[in-house]
Order: sequence, then C-alpha cells, then structure tokens
Amino acid sequence: MKVLADADIASFPNRDAVEAMRRAVLLHESGQLQSPPRLHAADLTFTVGGSAEAFGFRAYHTRDTAHDEQLVAVWDETGKVAGVIVGTALGPLRTAALGALATDVMSRPDVTHLGIIGSGKQARAHALAVACVRNLQRVMVYSRQRENREKLAAELRAAGLNAEAVASAKGVCGESDLLTLATNSPTPVIQADWVRPGTHICTLGPKEQHRHEFPPELAEMAALVVTDSSAQLRAYSGGHVLAGETVRSLGDCVLNGIQRQPQDITLFLSVGLAGTEVLLAQEILASS
Repeated sequence: MKVLADADIASFPNRDAVEAMRRAVLLHESGQLQSPPRLHAADLTFTVGGSAEAFGFRAYHTRDTAHDEQLVAVWDETGKVAGVIVGTALGPLRTAALGALATDVMSRPDVTHLGIIGSGKQARAHALAVACVRNLQRVMVYSRQRENREKLAAELRAAGLNAEAVASAKGVCGESDLLTLATNSPTPVIQADWVRPGTHICTLGPKEQHRHEFPPELAEMAALVVTDSSAQLRAYSGGHVLAGETVRSLGDCVLNGIQRQPQDITLFLSVGLAGTEVLLAQEILASS
C-alpha cells in the first residue's frame, strides 16, 4: 500500500488531472460512478464514491484548527487498499481540474484573459489548471488584502503566467472573458452588471440559499448554467441559491456538447462531484 503526501502531488501534471476529471464525469453521466452527496458526522465530512476500477472516500475535519489536512483512501477492483493520500494539495488539484474541464467545454475557444476574485490555494490551482485548456495571455487577481493578491500574482508569474494584482473586483470583471470566484464570502463579491458579454464564470465558493459568493442575477443573464453534481447542489441545507433554475450537468455537456453564441454568458457551479477525488487519487497512486 502506498502512502503519499503533498510533495508527491506537486509533480502530477495539471493536464493529466483535467483528463482524469473528463473521464470521471463521463463515468458519472453513464451511471458508472457512484457519487452520493457528502456526509457530515462528528466534526468530519466524508465524500464517498467509486467505479468498477476503484472506490474509496475522502475525509476532512470541520473544526476551526491550525491544520486543514484531508485523507483520501483508495481500494482497487480486487478490494485491496491501493493507497492513501494525506495533505492539502489533492483537494485544490481536483477542484481546479473540474473547473478547467468546465472552462474547456463551456467557454469560447478564443478567450485569453482570466480574472480571479480570491487569492488562496483554490485560486492558484485554478489558474494553473485553466492555463492547460486555454491560451492565457493575462491573469488578473483581486482580493481584499493587497499583500495577498500581490503574493498570488507573483506566484503565478513564477509559474510562467502573465499575472498581475488588480485594485478592484470591478476592474477584474471589466477586463476578463474568463472569471473565477474563489472565496469563502457569504455575500456576493461582484455585481452581475460588471460581467462582460461572452464571459465564462466559474464559482468555487458558497452557493447556499442564504450564503453565496455570486449574485443570483447571474443565472438570469446566463445562457447556460452547469454544475458538476446536481445531487450535491440539491443536498445543501436550506436549498441552493438557484433552486428552481435549470442547471445542466457537466457530464452531459462533455458527452453531448453545448450550443453557445459569442456573446453568451455561461456559469459553472463547482460543488464537488463525489468520487472524483478517489479516481484522481487512483491515477496519482498509479503514476507514483
């Protein structure tokens, strides 16, 4: 049995992670990937899932502590424990890969300007993953703390992206044709009328009825709203912010394609398709 940590995840290519997520959502769309909503118990959250080739779970704590490590355990098709991955890197890699897959399927092929609201691990991972599916000429970063946005911009420049810190969220929206919201904010961090026609938006943060980082008016403006997990979206306590709206599955979009016009706004609701972290962990374990 292999036991891997963050240092082992760092060398796994983003492009391979995106393709692993492409295969995973297609398995889910065909009913071959079990993906129930996440379970909360005893200060722990569990996501469970699996296919014919691998099954397992991810567990992470919800306490306010100094560490936010997660554990992903993988069994192979024979029932043998293939390995365990512990740390903080796998979650952002998986989420970013799903977001990049949605970008590849939903956005215009000629988009080049990525705007990011937020400056944490998810924001960094997302930018690097999106760079695998679109030719990014400019990445703009905004977060409330100037030092945080400048730090992330510097990290992205070191990774080879043309990144800069921007002084306002409105300024980011005004220059972006790809827009990612990567915050924990319980209230909208942008206004809907800041978004340019033709923009693809990915929201990684809260989406509950009374706690959401994006304005619900975006759905009214969008020609297409998509999520990676309809089951998880429906399972939010108190309902999700777009209850009653038509939300298409990412797997369906990958399988059947989409119809979009150049000026269409598209919106991806990233909520975490259970089982995808298990299948990604399986590939990382196999390659290590």
